[in-house]
Amino acid sequence: MRYTYRRGFFWLSIFILIALVPLGLALIGEIPLYRSFWIEFGVAMGFIALSLFGLQFLFSGRFNWVAPTYGMDNIIQYHRELGIIAFLFLLAHPFTLILKNQAYLAYFDPRVNLMRAIALNYVSLGVIAIIATSIWRTSFKLNYEKWRLLHGFLALSIIFVGVVHSIQVGHYLDPLWKKIALAAFMALFAYLTIHTRIVRPWLNKKYPYKVVEVKEEIGDCHSLTLAPNGHKKLEYIPGQFAWISICDTPFTLQQHPFSFASSARDNTITFTAKAMGDFTGSWKKIKKGRKAFLEGPFGSFTPEEDSHLFLLMGGIGVTPCMSMLRTMRDDKDPRKAILIYANKDWDDITFREELDELCGQINLTVIHVLEKTPKDWKGEEGFVDQDMLKKYLPDKPNEWMYFLCGPMPMMDIGEESLRNLGVDWHRIYSERFEIV
Repeated sequence: MRYTYRRGFFWLSIFILIALVPLGLALIGEIPLYRSFWIEFGVAMGFIALSLFGLQFLFSGRFNWVAPTYGMDNIIQYHRELGIIAFLFLLAHPFTLILKNQAYLAYFDPRVNLMRAIALNYVSLGVIAIIATSIWRTSFKLNYEKWRLLHGFLALSIIFVGVVHSIQVGHYLDPLWKKIALAAFMALFAYLTIHTRIVRPWLNKKYPYKVVEVKEEIGDCHSLTLAPNGHKKLEYIPGQFAWISICDTPFTLQQHPFSFASSARDNTITFTAKAMGDFTGSWKKIKKGRKAFLEGPFGSFTPEEDSHLFLLMGGIGVTPCMSMLRTMRDDKDPRKAILIYANKDWDDITFREELDELCGQINLTVIHVLEKTPKDWKGEEGFVDQDMLKKYLPDKPNEWMYFLCGPMPMMDIGEESLRNLGVDWHRIYSERFEIV
């Protein structure tokens, strides 16, 4: 999927219009008497903050018609930064009002109105909790499942309190129809979470998979192969990913994203992961026949048919690349592919032997980059940098697509270096999988 300014500006315009809906709703019809600039400004910040929090459900809801415009990596980054922006708008709402008129402090005073004070103080602490646990989740020792549950609960409750607060104040929402319209508008965002957490799993329960093979790979990695159980296999494009649940029901918090590693032409689906946590560390213990569920496919980290492939991969980040190369082999694809594959040492190179075989089956060139090299090593040594990329950059770089997946420092250097070397940013695709 190629990124374009046209698609980007279209969706950005839609986003801005949606973000302004609550404010526009408040300004429709008869407008109350003007108070002062800072009071009205503070109120406007509150309406915008409410809609920005609602829009967060759109970007976290795994809707595959959103990601192709910007790419999943950018969507996740946008979701994080938008959360901080929404927090600042929300913070500006009471601070501006209180600085202009300290009488607004009464909204937080339990002696004036206990329930209102509890609700508004809860929102203040809840927003801080969302930001803090998202940025420092590991410091709080929150596993992904618990964080996901906490994140969703806090977000939904903040939206609920925000709507109730807006209706109760009612300064700009005095007619009943405005109150109903705001509640319905925000309810649509809440439904996105309900759809993701309840409706979609309910639909997905008809499509179970079973584990047919668990294979040990080089570099403390394991490949998990799943077969559809009584239904057609999920169709995907090489480079995409799915959310995996290894359990008896799709109604679970145990969902983790992994790139497809198998050829898109296989009758089974394979994922490969390094043992880096509780979930992936348990793969070697999974028994054949274990039930699993997949949700997907997602992502736009996918090659176009008219472009050669330049692949910069590090460690287990090579998995989406393996899906691309295996599919090219099965399709007898004549396109060129260059893989720069960075690892710590020779014994850490996952799929090393298969990559050698693929070089003889398709038009593939593999360049291994090792941090620690064995004796008599003749390949690249150290870390990927601009000079190394320049050495292997094709003669007509903008006839190729560039895919980067691996450690963040390598990807940051790779993205900047490719742009410095004249590669059009439309042709550079990154996948970090830093969900939180």
